[in-house]
Amino acid sequence: MKRELYFDISSEHTGGSLFRIPGEDGTAGFYYNYSTYDPKKDEVHVFEKNFPDFNAFWQDLTRDPQWWYLHPLFVHPEQRDFVREQLKNADWGIHPNRKWQESHQRQWKKVLTASGDYYSGPPGPAQPPPPQAS
Repeated sequence: MKRELYFDISSEHTGGSLFRIPGEDGTAGFYYNYSTYDPKKDEVHVFEKNFPDFNAFWQDLTRDPQWWYLHPLFVHPEQRDFVREQLKNADWGIHPNRKWQESHQRQWKKVLTASGDYYSGPPGPAQPPPPQAS
């Protein structure tokens, strides 16, 4: 069964990828592979969770009271309107640095307006090597 990237998010101390997994009966479940980083111990821990639907995943993700300050990398087009609605309730002012607020708002806008395959599409053209120093 082919899994499909559905949601990808990160931060300095955690991050993960949610995949939609089609079931043999035509239904779909969700698999979340994520990690946490403990800077005091310099340790990374990797975890896995299964969710019956996106709503269950969303409830888990938004237990973080400042979830909108996580760094989104991809949101499946099916959930973009839902996420836009959720962001309307975000209290961006909870972080006093205006540039920090704007940076996160731009990132959410980017992933919520990008083409649906920008993250999983083919890589762009190869870049030439940097010039050699003389």
